[in-house]
Amino acid sequence: MSRLETQLDPAHFVRIHRSFIVPLDRIEELKVSERGDYEVALRDRTRLASSRTYYRRLRKRLAGR
Repeated sequence: MSRLETQLDPAHFVRIHRSFIVPLDRIEELKVSERGDYEVALRDRTRLASSRTYYRRLRKRLAGR
């Protein structure tokens, strides 16, 4: 997954979990559940888990757009 991540344009793709890389323009919303789990909601209603580390990076990244 790390090798694939280096081949993708970081202006258009972001890693949200050790198992997931998503296009930035598909992200609809970031959520933290009541249990403290991190979730990324995509425009097509797909919901993906995000780890704490990737979630923090993603929030900073989205704040800059």
